Amino acid sequence: MKFGIMNLFPVSDGASDHQVLRETLEEIELADELGFDSVWLAEHHFSKYGILGSPVSFAMAVAERTKSITIGTAVLVLPLHDPLRLAEDIAALDVLSGGRVTIGVGRGYQPSEFAGFGIPLEESKVRYKETLDVLRLALTRENFSYHGEVLHYDGITTYPRPFTPGGPPILQGTVSPDSFRDRGAIGEAIITSPNFTPLGIMQKNFDLYRTAMAENGFDVSSYDLPFMQQVWCGDGEAGLTAAAEAALGYYRTVGKVIPGSEQAMEKERAYYEAVAKNIELLTLEQTLTHGGNFGSAQQVIDTIEKLREQLGINHYIGWLRIPGLDRKAALKSMEEFAAKVIPHFRAQEQAASAAGPAAGAAGRAGAGSMGRAVAG
Repeated sequence: MKFGIMNLFPVSDGASDHQVLRETLEEIELADELGFDSVWLAEHHFSKYGILGSPVSFAMAVAERTKSITIGTAVLVLPLHDPLRLAEDIAALDVLSGGRVTIGVGRGYQPSEFAGFGIPLEESKVRYKETLDVLRLALTRENFSYHGEVLHYDGITTYPRPFTPGGPPILQGTVSPDSFRDRGAIGEAIITSPNFTPLGIMQKNFDLYRTAMAENGFDVSSYDLPFMQQVWCGDGEAGLTAAAEAALGYYRTVGKVIPGSEQAMEKERAYYEAVAKNIELLTLEQTLTHGGNFGSAQQVIDTIEKLREQLGINHYIGWLRIPGLDRKAALKSMEEFAAKVIPHFRAQEQAASAAGPAAGAAGRAGAGSMGRAVAG
């Protein structure tokens, strides 16, 4: 099991843009020292909901200030990017970090971001596909050509070439059952951050992914299966309540930036309307029980073990810096997580390794049985 932290870069009341960027960099350095495996940087534009417009540029500073932590994006909004310039920047980051890069990509959903860049939201699907196609070609091939509906290139080679042979791993943000199935069928790596999605539905989605992979000859055990959620790790009712209140405030902010029914593409209107309605009706109690992973170290461990058992995840990414939560409380939670949660799983892995290959084979067989049981 790998462990990561997520950073949204929101600007809370009373804070400054400069403060958010500098403090987040300090927090990532701390995460590296504490033994977290990965850090994930979100992209947003034109709003204090998230002020980091260029995660790859910020990641250059992260690469120079850290030693071991993998630097990920979650996610780059591909329709807003020039794929060639993005490939150049990703390759440079890969070189400077010594190959510590994982790129999460997505289609985006905020109308204001598309409008700000003058890109029609209804073009997001085709631009996403073509930008991803060209990005992969640029990172893996020299002297390539490409002709799509929007993008056209002839005889292009981007520099520098990536440090990682074939370029850094690319994970696609995945939400719908069809996307889980379709990406599994062609062996695509995924990343997901479900908010308030019932565990039973997530079981079905992950099982669709694993089944599609197996049916098409891909070994899912060789893939990262990341899963993000908001986390507070600590003791005391006051801290627990503060974390839940911060999370609830974040979700209500999300309700303000998702597309309205008149702005969303026709096929997605019902989905966004349902999300907005659910957020409007959300209570503090529901946030506490279903909006993340909040509680003592043992409670946090129990939740992660449940997710591992029922979904098969092997890379747990915590939003430990919950937007709106007092920074000292968030850092204390991060340290508690590193001191008690991560060692619990490291000890399990060491015990399994000491038990030898037979135990590992038995564990893999058990995971396969779990997948079939979920499918049933």
